[in-house]
Amino acid sequence: MGSYIFTDMEIDAIGEISNICLGSSASTLSMLVRHTVDITPPKVEIIEKSEYTKNVSSKKVFVKVNYVEGVKGCSILMLEEHDAKAIADLMMGSDGNGDFAKMELGELHISAVSEAMNQMMGAAATAMSVMLERKTDISTPEAKFMEDGEYIAYEFPDEERFVKVRFRMKVGDIINSPVVQLYPHNLGKAISDLFLIKKAKEKESQQ
Repeated sequence: MGSYIFTDMEIDAIGEISNICLGSSASTLSMLVRHTVDITPPKVEIIEKSEYTKNVSSKKVFVKVNYVEGVKGCSILMLEEHDAKAIADLMMGSDGNGDFAKMELGELHISAVSEAMNQMMGAAATAMSVMLERKTDISTPEAKFMEDGEYIAYEFPDEERFVKVRFRMKVGDIINSPVVQLYPHNLGKAISDLFLIKKAKEKESQQ
């Protein structure tokens, strides 16, 4: 499976699923931070782990989401440190630039971001359930603050390729940053397969 080459149709399918799921996540985050959250249409590409880890060196907040029903595997959402702090600050009722956002990133920030991601990715899983016509559920997300390449190598020692979903997230006038989500190659393939099978059945029923 690791050597499988995604077709344009499969990449488009992942993009369509991600767009709907991220929209649901954005609506949930908007309620949590009490600001308008806008997310751009995602761009999807296939990347090699060796190339990715060679070109990154900054620390980020990594949120690992395990899919425990419907599909098996996990996805990783990567947030910039200042964005994670701002989200945590907004959840605490401040303006995203308060004392909490200016503190060194610590357990309080990680805990707040984990709670936000739990609700956001729960909403995304619900949206995915509808799109795949298969109940999809997640476990509680795990958040860590680590250097890019170190985290990917640590969490995925046996994975060589990933589906990279990149989008820009805007929260009011406080956050306007790129965000990356990674799917291991096999999970990306499973999701695209299920979605394309569903669309094929819909097309047949209309004929």
